[in-house]
Amino acid sequence: MKWFYLLGLVFLLSACQEEAQVTTADIINTDYDVIGEVTLTEDAEGVEVEVEVVGLTPGFHGIHIHENPECVGPTFETAGGHWSIDEEAEHGLMHPDGPHIGDMPNILVEDDGSATFDYVLEEATLLDGRGSFFNEDGGKSLIIHEDEDDGISQPAGDAGDRVACAELTQEDDAEETDNPAEGEEEEEEE
Repeated sequence: MKWFYLLGLVFLLSACQEEAQVTTADIINTDYDVIGEVTLTEDAEGVEVEVEVVGLTPGFHGIHIHENPECVGPTFETAGGHWSIDEEAEHGLMHPDGPHIGDMPNILVEDDGSATFDYVLEEATLLDGRGSFFNEDGGKSLIIHEDEDDGISQPAGDAGDRVACAELTQEDDAEETDNPAEGEEEEEEE
């Protein structure tokens, strides 16, 4: 009889859990070509940022979350500055007065121009409250820079021009497009 109650309790608790919060967005280059996709997933540690992208120059590139959900090329300056929830924080994972909440390690682009990236923003959330991606302006943007982020220089780690952008919003009516980065790993395994 105890097992019956225990099983019922487990079923009830699992039914009450919220559905996982997930947001995806296309990544575009300065010519507005879709070159990849970013997926944000709420998890116990914060927000997991997963990126699949093609068509970039090989090497390390700065990658950050910016404050506005706007990607107007060719400069993507409409994305604003780096997302920060602490007005005193400076840019850079290695800066003694940093980092911004949107600072992340560099993304490594392979010789074929493709890259995958996975990082958890520990202070971020896809839900309401402090560190929400969707408070103030309804979203944020993901920016990939031309060069490597040195982790300390202001305001953007001397990472150069913005070469790719994704608008990170909650809108469900976004048009779905083909992601050229999908299937890269499967093709390599064959």
